[in-house]
Amino acid sequence: MKKHQLRNAIIAGALCTVLTIPVLAKAENMQPLSEEDKLIPISYKLNHWSEKYIDQLSKEYNAGSVFEDKDLEAAIELEDFDYLVKLVLDEDYDSAPDSLSREAVVHELVKIWAEKTGIDLNDIAVIQMLIYSDTHEIDSRYNHSVTLAYMKKIAIGKGSGIFDPKANVTYGELAALISNTDRAIKNEIDSEKQNISEGKFETRGNYEIKDDKVVFDFELINHYTESKQIKFGSGQQFEISITDENREEVYRYSDDKFFTMALLFKDINPGESLQWQDEWDMTNKEGEKVAPGKYKAKITVMVIFEEGDEKIEEDQLTTEIEFALE
Repeated sequence: MKKHQLRNAIIAGALCTVLTIPVLAKAENMQPLSEEDKLIPISYKLNHWSEKYIDQLSKEYNAGSVFEDKDLEAAIELEDFDYLVKLVLDEDYDSAPDSLSREAVVHELVKIWAEKTGIDLNDIAVIQMLIYSDTHEIDSRYNHSVTLAYMKKIAIGKGSGIFDPKANVTYGELAALISNTDRAIKNEIDSEKQNISEGKFETRGNYEIKDDKVVFDFELINHYTESKQIKFGSGQQFEISITDENREEVYRYSDDKFFTMALLFKDINPGESLQWQDEWDMTNKEGEKVAPGKYKAKITVMVIFEEGDEKIEEDQLTTEIEFALE
């Protein structure tokens, strides 16, 4: 019976070794390798999960030298973090993370993302949610950034639902974090450019809990390349409706208010916005303090249209904010 040589065999844990498994013959029976059979030893390299990120950084920024001869599971040095940030993200970077722990490094990268995209982190509301099973171990100073990093796909944990906030960042993780931050910055900038090129309005909002009140700040942004005029039919320029987990309305801005009935015109220059603020004292329509839980605020800018006016899509004039009260 004709035997076949076994080629391209890989044995984990050894580069070259003697095969002891049988070879499959054509006649469907199994025969061991004879001494006449020649083994062709091959080399085998276990690819690290982070190599695709290193390849990307090397191609775009010639960053491969940082990772040469490095143990990708070893903790990073501050000078390598600083070098990569300046090379890839911000050549004028002159700061440093509080430490080289995962939570501190992610916080620092989110700050860089915000600075490069012109976003104020204080204006970004995030829903308080349990992303990781060890969320309670994250320092409160970094919690907002870790959540935002998850939302922007800068850092999504170590798998198995954990973040491991106190562990030092490894070189493999640094490659992924820098690459992801670079992509997040580009995506945010491209999104802004797309909004302008498409020509549309956008309503944005955020909230802050302060002095037993929920304070809403929101704006209508002009993403057109030319100035636009909008029209209101009364003194009421916006409406806010807040509902609880049962979808029952607990607050409406216009309740018990009277507004002047008159046309009001507002001009908004390209890239600029109209801004408003409202406060809710956390009471329902009966004046009682609401229970802890999740709530949703729907904000609508009350633009009106007359015959011949250019219409604005409804989704450009509304935004929703989800938040939790404890």
